[in-house]
Amino acid sequence: MAQIVFFQANTPEERTAINTFLERHNPRGRGSTKGFVAYYAAAWPDERPLADRLVAVAKFCPLHTPQAARFFAGDDWRHVYCLQRLAACRAPENLLSRFLAWCLRQMGKDARVHYVATYADTGTVDERNGRPHDGGIYRAAGAVYCGLTKGNRVEGFVFQGKRRSLRNGPKTYTLSRLRRLNDRARLLGKPEPVRLIRARPMHRYCWAVGPPLKRAFRRRALVQRMKQYRFEPVYQPRLLSRLRLALAGGAR
Repeated sequence: MAQIVFFQANTPEERTAINTFLERHNPRGRGSTKGFVAYYAAAWPDERPLADRLVAVAKFCPLHTPQAARFFAGDDWRHVYCLQRLAACRAPENLLSRFLAWCLRQMGKDARVHYVATYADTGTVDERNGRPHDGGIYRAAGAVYCGLTKGNRVEGFVFQGKRRSLRNGPKTYTLSRLRRLNDRARLLGKPEPVRLIRARPMHRYCWAVGPPLKRAFRRRALVQRMKQYRFEPVYQPRLLSRLRLALAGGAR
């Protein structure tokens, strides 16, 4: 039986198929398509169109702000990249963790990349078990846990039925400008045209990548920087069950 193959997508057709896959299977859509973006995919090696053969995809790009990059790597912040999107559908068991590990090895071959960071959005629910996304797949792939963000930051807005980013190429939308649009609509007795989207708390994770010796050195430095953080799942069914039993016993 043919084995699923992992590959880097370089042609426009391959990248279009990956973006379409992400729109279907990732709650946050396709992600960035401008600037440096590395595309990776896992697919069955048969004659069907690529969009029908894909089982997992990933996209990587430089981390969005210097401030965020400095959090993970300090003075090495220019070498922090981001796992921007990851999605799978119809993938065999354990394939996603193997695919992610392979992607990280490929990213580590680029001398510009020393660290790969990513985030697990607590507002996203895992359809398999109904629990909040807490980055289990990242921990399985050896990521270092880097704490929980506070959330509440405005990360985008909805205008004319479409989700938009505050940063749109060279143009940046300010909150004051968006609020003025809503104020003007209220004065005219019309519905507010802009709905702000605020970020929810997210678990941060990071991998050190590169040649073995350099990767080990970078990982030690990363672990030292993040030693204050301990992962605590938001959803703990066994603990909740014990609390319910204890409360029920105390009520008797």
